[in-house]
Order: sequence, then C-alpha cells, then structure tokens
Amino acid sequence: MENQKDAPKGLGALLNKKDTIIAIILTLIIAFLWFETTKFEKVPDLFANNIPPEMFPQILLIIILGMVLIIPFEHIFLKRSGKNIDSSRKNPVPMPTIVTMIILSTIIASSQILGAALTIIAVSIFLPIYWGERRLKVLIPYIIGFPLFVIVLFNIILGVHFEPGLLDLIKN
Repeated sequence: MENQKDAPKGLGALLNKKDTIIAIILTLIIAFLWFETTKFEKVPDLFANNIPPEMFPQILLIIILGMVLIIPFEHIFLKRSGKNIDSSRKNPVPMPTIVTMIILSTIIASSQILGAALTIIAVSIFLPIYWGERRLKVLIPYIIGFPLFVIVLFNIILGVHFEPGLLDLIKN
C-alpha cells in the first residue's frame, strides 16, 4: 500500500503524467487524421446510397478517441485492483517489440507501391516468421488464409476496393 506522503495530490492523483502526454499526442494525431478525412472526394447525391467515404474512418477515429481519453485515468482503475501502472514501465521496451514496429512501419511505408493485398500478404509472412513461427502446417494456412479472408471481407462482402499497387502493373 502506498504511503500517504508518496501519494500524488491534486491533478496528479487524477491524471497519470506519462499517460496524459501519450493521450495528448494521440489526440493530436486523431485531429490531423480527422482533418484529412474532410479532404475526401464528395460523392454525388445520386450515388450516395450508403455512408459517405469520410464517415467510416471518422467513426473509427471517434472510437479510438474514446479509448484514448480513458488512458490518463487507467491508473485509477488498476490501483483499485492493487496494480501499479508505472511498475513495468521502468524496464526498457524489449528489442522484439522495436523490431516488430520497424518491420510493420517498413511494410506500411511501402504500401503505396505494393498495394493493399501485397501489404497484407507481406505482414502475414514477415511478422510470424520474425516472431519465430517455423511450423509450416500453421504458417502456410495463415499466410494464405488471413490475407484471403481480409480481401474477401473488404472487396466482396463490404464492397471496399483496395489500391492494387504492383498487382495492377502485373495485370497490365
């Protein structure tokens, strides 16, 4: 149990400083992304039988913002269950986490060239292999099944068509 002398007072008791900074940064990113959605092309009323193109990303941004706004107060919920949110933060971020972020960032940065389908396939191949999955009977169905599921879900079921990227060059 925390000593009363060590307990934060005032705003520090309500908001976790590190989490508040993260929440502010994430909120600024969400604001920027929201602004970007306002630049989407407007669909003529004749074709606007569904939601406009900017609404789906905006709905996602609102949901993410709702979760972000909880972050500064998370320590209060964890403290009730006897956990200290800052105890594990004293350790540095593990190297596999950093390498995973680098792999994902590199693949996503290449997505304009690769296109959505090849980006999903690349993530499905490189991340499990980096994480140490070597069982082919698990790896092959995942590498084939996951991208296929995502592509079928979005292209066929939801009618959201991805940018073809390199696949468009191969087709032509």
